[in-house]
Amino acid sequence: MVRTLGLSRLDASATIRLAFVVLSVFLAVVSEQGVLPALPWLVAVIVLDLVVGALDRMPISRQGVLDTVVLTLLCLSAGAAGAGYALVDLSAALLILVPAYHAGTRFGRIGYLLTGVVGSLVYLMAKASVGTDDGLQVGLVAWLAAALVLGALGAWNQRLASEQGHELSDPAAREAIQLIQRLHDLSEEMATGLDAPAGATLALDLLAAEVPSARSAVLVASDSEHLVPVALRGSTRAPWHLAEAVSDLLAQNSASWRPTEVPFSDEMGRRSALVVPFAYGTGPTTVVVVERGVDHPFTEAERAAVSDVTRRLAPTVQAGLLFGNLRQYASLEERNRIARDIHDGIAQELAALGYSVDALRMQAGPPGQGMRDSLDALREQLSEAMADLRLHITDLRVAERPGTGLGAVLGAAVQSFGSMTGVRTTITVSEGRRRLDPRVEMFVHRLVMDVLADAQASGARNAWVSLTTSVVGPAVVDVSHDGDPRRARRSYRNTTLDELDGTLVVRNEPNGRTTVNLTVEEPSAAGALRAT
Repeated sequence: MVRTLGLSRLDASATIRLAFVVLSVFLAVVSEQGVLPALPWLVAVIVLDLVVGALDRMPISRQGVLDTVVLTLLCLSAGAAGAGYALVDLSAALLILVPAYHAGTRFGRIGYLLTGVVGSLVYLMAKASVGTDDGLQVGLVAWLAAALVLGALGAWNQRLASEQGHELSDPAAREAIQLIQRLHDLSEEMATGLDAPAGATLALDLLAAEVPSARSAVLVASDSEHLVPVALRGSTRAPWHLAEAVSDLLAQNSASWRPTEVPFSDEMGRRSALVVPFAYGTGPTTVVVVERGVDHPFTEAERAAVSDVTRRLAPTVQAGLLFGNLRQYASLEERNRIARDIHDGIAQELAALGYSVDALRMQAGPPGQGMRDSLDALREQLSEAMADLRLHITDLRVAERPGTGLGAVLGAAVQSFGSMTGVRTTITVSEGRRRLDPRVEMFVHRLVMDVLADAQASGARNAWVSLTTSVVGPAVVDVSHDGDPRRARRSYRNTTLDELDGTLVVRNEPNGRTTVNLTVEEPSAAGALRAT
């Protein structure tokens, strides 16, 4: 029945006001005077309420002006209800409930109090105009009290509705807003913000004033096998010669961790390093390493100073890493979106343009003619542009992940390539306890995918990928395929190879395979500074 009358689109407030109007009509009908004396005031209240409802739904930008107009119309409606109650008596007594409830839901306490005052003043003025001013009456007090109670009920109902709508919103989004706001406040209170490298570097600088050292480092380990440098002082290379000793120390029970002095030898001679691990909560372990010559042993005061710095630094590093992961996820989504847009837009248009050029080449005659040679040169330039675009797409899709090594990223990419192309792929990974330079990881990933694409173009049925890294020494990558050697590429031009001081060799194996071998040394200090 409600749906038939079209009332299903009314909200709760409009439905309640409609019920007050119906009760007013019913009270006027059953009264001795009938509905005609109360009809003008009834129509006035209904029309004003409909106008206010229409204004509420209009997209008006100047909200202050709209609120003033709406409150004025509600006061006029309350005045009409007051005049009707004064002139018609009980048959128009319930009309005041319509503007009072509407003003309560729209403006809260100010709304229903103002409508109650206006209605009472108009009531007294109307009584005085007809010469029946009897002063303060019990009926007037009850009438005004009913209006105020209904207005307060409307304001309370509106507050409950807004709170319920707030609760129905996405709880994860609301919690994320609160966390991000709190995160912003905390980052302003911290000296280096939520920047793990900056906080670790500052801690090492302060520690150097108390504990003299030739080299110091802050490492982070999510387990006892993988160490990631966060900050270095005195060198551009982390003390990887201590990786085995640090791993053995972290493999022990954390309750037994103590500052440990480890002797070792490297290119600087016999050295002594103080290793202090500390785990804050269930997060990664922060390890501070301070090293100097073996002829200057560490004192108990210096051990205590390094331990104190490590305990204070661990929460800062963990907070910075967590914030970095959040920032990285947002950046990764944006990079993937840009790469997808380039792949689906510019890359597809260039591919279609290449097919058109191929068709024109077929029509231009055999090689050696002027038009054919020009089209061949254009096709070669277009192929180079496509190759560069593919490399840029790869750069956008590959991002450095603190918790994911190059082997995991390559494994996922090679598996995806095999499932999409039908080429049988085999990957072998042997990673050490260090992460490669981000530029090296990016270049290796790009080269592997480039060679695999060439393997597919040369008709390969099988492809093999091998990655080997160690604590010290170069990273070695071998990519082989059994495609036609005559159709396989013989060179992979890239300016990054010269910057990384790497060696790239393409050779034909006796078993018929084509192998691309890449050997990349750890970037030098000068190269690292240029990259920074």
